[in-house]
Amino acid sequence: MWEWIVLLLVVGLVLVIVEVFLPSGLFGVAGGLCLIVAIAITYTDYGIAAGTWLLGGVILATLFGLILWVKFFPKTPTGQRMMLNQTSGNVTPEEDFAALLQKRGVARSYLRPSGIVEIEGRRVDVISEGGMIPPNSEVQVVAVDGTKIVVRKV
Repeated sequence: MWEWIVLLLVVGLVLVIVEVFLPSGLFGVAGGLCLIVAIAITYTDYGIAAGTWLLGGVILATLFGLILWVKFFPKTPTGQRMMLNQTSGNVTPEEDFAALLQKRGVARSYLRPSGIVEIEGRRVDVISEGGMIPPNSEVQVVAVDGTKIVVRKV
C-alpha cells in the first residue's frame, strides 16, 4: 500500500507545480486532494505516528518549497518572463487640481451629479454640489480633494 501513498504524493506535487504555470485552480485543488488522501491512507494503514510524520513532512516540504520559490524563482528566465519588471509607459502622473479651487468654468455636459466642466481651457471631471446642472451653465469649484473636484452652479 505504500506504493499508492508515494504515487499520490508525487502526483499531488506535480499537479501543484502545474498549477503554477497553468493557473485555473483545478490542478491546485486536485494536487492538494492527492496530498490529503495520501496522508489519510497513511493514518489508516500505518497508524497515528506514521501519519503525523507524513503530515509534518508535507508541511515542512511545502514551507521549504515556498521559501525557495520566493527567493529564487524571480531570478530564473521563466520567472523574469512571468513577473512585471517595469511600469507601463502610458501611466500619467496624478495632476494637482488644488489650483482649480475657486475658479469658474462652464459645464460641457449634464452634471447628474458628475460630468465634464471646462475650466481655463481644460476639460475636467467634476461632481456637482447640488442637484443636476445643465450644459453651458457657469459653475465654480468649491472643493478639491485629491482628484475629486466639487462644483456649484453660479
